[in-house]
Amino acid sequence: MSSGPVPQASSSGSSNDVVEDLLKQRIKALETELQADAISYCGPITFTIDDLIRDAVEKLTPKRDRIAMVLETEGGYIEVAERIARVLRHHYHFVEFIVPNYAMSAGTVLVMSGDVIRMDYYSILGPIDPQVQRAGSRAWVPALGYLENMTHS
Repeated sequence: MSSGPVPQASSSGSSNDVVEDLLKQRIKALETELQADAISYCGPITFTIDDLIRDAVEKLTPKRDRIAMVLETEGGYIEVAERIARVLRHHYHFVEFIVPNYAMSAGTVLVMSGDVIRMDYYSILGPIDPQVQRAGSRAWVPALGYLENMTHS
């Protein structure tokens, strides 16, 4: 995929408006290049994100039979990743993920649900590391470490 010329943002509006304009232009260019609908998400995979992604996908009309999702995430809840995958599969026959930087844990599970995963030499997928909440605490710990600790107590 060629990078092409850099899109120009409108000079009016706030800095947020400028960034939003540039992001929309890049998404449109990606849709044209891949002949697919396209969305992007950068952040943790937490509850309510699945609702936002569902809403964004349902607003895309008319729909093509393909979608490309640009994803950067440190991970999150596997249940949310599963719901996002179901939303994408409900609306599209072909699902493609683009990981420009990283997709960790639940993000790895999400991209594995796709038909194609695009990465470059710098991109990484992280380990799938289930977490459990420590009893009496809000802290989350790796499940394997928690189980090991329980068997040696």
